[in-house]
Amino acid sequence: MMNSQEIDPITELKQRGGGLRARPVRFDIDGLHVDIGEGEPAATLSMSQEALVRLLRKETDSTTLFMTGDLKITGDMSAAVAFGQAFESDAASALQDSPVETPAGENETIDYLDNIALIVFDLQEAFNQYAKLGFNLADRGTHYYEKPAGVFTKWGTANHCVNFRDGGLLEFIAHYYPEHPAGLYGDQLKKFGNHWGKVTLHCRSNDAEVSRLRRQGVAVADPSILYRYTDGETFKPEPGHSKRTSLFSYPMSFEGGFMTLGGEHTLGEFPISEDHFNHPNGAARLSFALIGASDPQTTAERYARALSIAAEQTDAGWRIHLGRETFLYFAGPSRLPAALADELAGRDAALVGAGFEAPDMNATRAFLARRNAALSETDFGLAALRPISGSGAVFFSEKPPF
Repeated sequence: MMNSQEIDPITELKQRGGGLRARPVRFDIDGLHVDIGEGEPAATLSMSQEALVRLLRKETDSTTLFMTGDLKITGDMSAAVAFGQAFESDAASALQDSPVETPAGENETIDYLDNIALIVFDLQEAFNQYAKLGFNLADRGTHYYEKPAGVFTKWGTANHCVNFRDGGLLEFIAHYYPEHPAGLYGDQLKKFGNHWGKVTLHCRSNDAEVSRLRRQGVAVADPSILYRYTDGETFKPEPGHSKRTSLFSYPMSFEGGFMTLGGEHTLGEFPISEDHFNHPNGAARLSFALIGASDPQTTAERYARALSIAAEQTDAGWRIHLGRETFLYFAGPSRLPAALADELAGRDAALVGAGFEAPDMNATRAFLARRNAALSETDFGLAALRPISGSGAVFFSEKPPF
């Protein structure tokens, strides 16, 4: 490891950080404060000098430091994430409130809505409640993070997934290992309680998508590898024992929101039982993500610019049409069921629903009635509202509603 005589980490931090057009942040390095950028710092990043040296030498990255507890963040998380991505990619600019000035156009790298993730306190509660709604959930998976290549770090999270044959899925993520910090997820849970946490879009090529974003001035870190495994507690980073996913993300947090939009390209799969694709409630595929916002048009337009896919107005708000007839819908409080409008309050740009295509709605209604599920007819389909401790919604419809 490089020692302090070989590098002055504080000087190097100031030099590298000073050239970035990012929102101002403060570093707390063993109690020494270093402010980067002009104005009041939006976030404070605390770490040891030893961790800073490893970061500067690119022996690690901010995500790994954060997930292992070597980096702690207070303040505006989106500002910290944007700065970290710009810092590590040597980008000249970071994601701002209006991230991309390029008009929306055709994006040939994004295929479809890959997954929606719900960040939860209690993974077993999520499993029980969604099984009651008639979803067949796969066995619990746990996560490792690979970055740099060949270095595997236990992420500290576990999940259950609702899988579909076309590759889409609904995911539930919880902090799992007590020896690791909950990190970003823990901070979100403390602030919001159980909540919908992210949308992931499937990309044909992560490298192409990252290059597109960088050409538009968006600071995006290099793709990294996330492993999900279910082979007991024995981690084997190889096909047949783990799901290997090339993953990148960038913040889509607007005006106090906490949405993260990611992209992933599956490189290998562990076997999933055919039974896991069959859901007694009749859900056949993931159809849409419903994103609530106080100003749905502005939020939709910002997503559209970042994705280079046009946003269209609908009877219920706005939408972005992805591949495989999957959609992002954007709706304001007046178009949401009352329970979801209440959930949206104070969470601008929160994801509040996941929509599923159910070809035989009569059978779906009958099944849910037998399970005594509390249901509502909404503009977005037959809905089970806030099934986990007051969060989220699940919609069933024969086809996308708008």
